[in-house]
Amino acid sequence: MCIDSQMLSTYLDGELGEPYRTQVREHLEHCQACKDHLAKMESVSNHLSSSAFSNEELNRKKDQIFATLDRKFFQNGKKVSFIRRKIEVKLPTMVTAAAAIVFIFIGGFMLFGTNASQTDDILPSFAATANEDNVRFVSSQNASLDDYSLEEILQYLDQKGYQVDVSIKGLQPLDNTL
Repeated sequence: MCIDSQMLSTYLDGELGEPYRTQVREHLEHCQACKDHLAKMESVSNHLSSSAFSNEELNRKKDQIFATLDRKFFQNGKKVSFIRRKIEVKLPTMVTAAAAIVFIFIGGFMLFGTNASQTDDILPSFAATANEDNVRFVSSQNASLDDYSLEEILQYLDQKGYQVDVSIKGLQPLDNTL
């Protein structure tokens, strides 16, 4: 049975402990396929270590990258404000965003509607002033609206299940001379 690539890589790096190191060495003496595989791994490792950048090359590349960033995103050494920065949006993205906005807008109209009669069906409202012409108090006696106080009228309406909101827009002093 041959040795797997992970074990050979560990052996190549010198990180394989005993007794495995001795077993791999003995196997390599007898197996040509594993020897060839180890030789290929050594050539790849040597090629990678020879093609590594030196510190000088890394610093030069870093300076080129920073210079490109300065040239692209800064003007005269000053940071460009967000408002003046050039914003690049690709056409498919812009079309998708516009379609989504139109879809939401039309969907809102379809869902909620714009017809006032539809709104009245859902939330009916009315405004009426109460006076003797349109309010009739049902009682066993023939009494007029003037015979009852506002508190009695509100209690009666409350008993019938009506919710009444009363607002006073202005007050005039009562004429006490009568």
